[in-house]
Amino acid sequence: MATQERLAAAAAYTKALATGDRGAADDAASHLAQDIVVQVGNRTFDGYDEALEHITGIWPLTPVYRKGNWPDPVEENGSVVVRGTMQPVGAGPSKVNLTFAFNDADKISRVDQENVVGTELFEVSELPDFVCEAVNNALFNDTPLSVSYVDADGKPKLSLRGSVRAYGGQALSIWARKESGLADAIKTNPNMSLLYRDNPTRSTLIFTGKARIEEDDEERKRIFDETPEVERNHESWTTGAAVIIELDTADGATPSGRVRFRR
Repeated sequence: MATQERLAAAAAYTKALATGDRGAADDAASHLAQDIVVQVGNRTFDGYDEALEHITGIWPLTPVYRKGNWPDPVEENGSVVVRGTMQPVGAGPSKVNLTFAFNDADKISRVDQENVVGTELFEVSELPDFVCEAVNNALFNDTPLSVSYVDADGKPKLSLRGSVRAYGGQALSIWARKESGLADAIKTNPNMSLLYRDNPTRSTLIFTGKARIEEDDEERKRIFDETPEVERNHESWTTGAAVIIELDTADGATPSGRVRFRR
C-alpha cells in the first residue's frame, strides 16, 4: 500500500508540472531520487537535475496543464498514479497520465508521463465543418485572419481581414474594400497564405492557395452579402472586389479536430 509520504511526493511533483511555479518545483525537489528517470513519450529525462528542470518553469504545454483538472494521487496496481484531464484545445493533450515508482527511501525513482491526444485528425480534400465554422466566426471571436500576399513591387504584405469566409469546400473568399492593394496585387502574384489563431484554445489553422478576382456580378453580390454586417457597413460595394482563394493546403488543429487538407 502506498504510504502518505509517497502520495505527498506524487502530489508535489504533479503541482510543479501542472503550474510551472518555481516554488512548487522547490517543494517537489526534495522528493526526487538522485537517479530518477522521467519518461515523456520518446523523451527521457535522466537523473535528478534533468528531472527537476522538466518540472521547473514554463514549458510549451504548461498553459495547457494549468487549465487541467489534476485529481489527488491514488494507488493503482501497486503504483501511484495521477490522471489529469485537460480542457479542450487544438494543440495539446486531452489527458495526461502520470505513473510514479519509488525507492526504499520513498523518493520518486521513476515517472512515466503519457500525453494522450484526443482530437481526431481529418485528412481530407474538402474543408470539414469545424474549419469552416472557425473561419466564418473568426471576426465575432475577435480572431480575424491574418492574410499575406506579395504586392506588385515584390514586397510581402500582411493585413487582418474580417471578411474571410469559407467558399465551398475547397476555397476561401474575401471581400476587399478597395480594388487596389490586395485585389490589385494578386493580378501579378496570386499566391496567398492565411493564418487563424485563437490563443485561449491553442487553435491554429494555416491556409495556402492561389487567388483570383470574381467578376460575375451575382457571385460578387453573394460574397459581399455573406460578409459580417460590420464589414458590409463600410459601404464598399462600389469600390470593392470579391477575392476567391482556391486552396492548395490547410493544416492545423482546433478543439474539434486536426486537419490536413490537400486538393
